[in-house]
Amino acid sequence: MTKRIEPVVEYKPMRWTLERYHELIEAGHLGPEDRVELLYGQLIPISPTGRFHAATVSKISKFFFSSFSDAYTCRGQDPVAMLPDSEPEPDFVVARFDEDDYAAGHPTGQDVILLIEVSDSSLEKDRSYKLPLYAASGIREYWIVNLVERQFEVYTVPSEEGEYSQVAVYGDGAQFEHPVFGRIDTAALMARVVQRRGAAEE
Repeated sequence: MTKRIEPVVEYKPMRWTLERYHELIEAGHLGPEDRVELLYGQLIPISPTGRFHAATVSKISKFFFSSFSDAYTCRGQDPVAMLPDSEPEPDFVVARFDEDDYAAGHPTGQDVILLIEVSDSSLEKDRSYKLPLYAASGIREYWIVNLVERQFEVYTVPSEEGEYSQVAVYGDGAQFEHPVFGRIDTAALMARVVQRRGAAEE
């Protein structure tokens, strides 16, 4: 039997800067099919999109595009440039209006008015991994649309230390008044739990 050789050197994972990450994309080494995002210098897989997640993103998109796209640039599942080594792709972003839709460069934390993550299997990642990044990058308001516990988590007042000092939680069916976007009806923006078509016949 061949004896297993234990490694004596530990290798650290390669860390990527935004510049090198963009070079990979522009050279064609990374494409949409790769389903990754740059977080803290590492290429992190993006969670697969389930039906409730997709339906909720669709509801959120319709709400903001129909009412606010003339005053703000609304983007769904597109990159935001953050820190020197991060470019997440949140589920939805409302940013300062740019007539060229940020063709000159992705919006930064300073451009973003509101950032939204729809969370089911990604809940722990969105709370513990992405939240500090968003706060440290100056994202002034971060929503986690929590499909696991059926609630909206609204985080405001970010700090450079990666924390939000104010948090409000609204249950399914609650309504709250937003200073920019008016009345928010949580039930209208979360997908309903419905039986999959054809399930009754299976």
